[in-house]
Amino acid sequence: MTVRPPPSPATLPPSLLPRGLPPQTPRAPTLPQVRWLLRAALPLPILDPALALAFVASTQRHTLAAYCSHRKRTLQRLVAQGL
Repeated sequence: MTVRPPPSPATLPPSLLPRGLPPQTPRAPTLPQVRWLLRAALPLPILDPALALAFVASTQRHTLAAYCSHRKRTLQRLVAQGL
């Protein structure tokens, strides 16, 4: 029994072209796809008032820290430029 090499894609008619190509390598899911999978697999957290207030306070604290850091850097740069 002789084994023939697969035909080159250039000699195949367009309807058979996908069968003549090598199989695609498996790909890792993208970040949005992982988010969708996790959203479907994990239960939604229960939101109570204490948790909501803690989340808002944490977000405001982080936002203020970032604002102060950026403002400090901008003022230092302006002072260095003599403005």
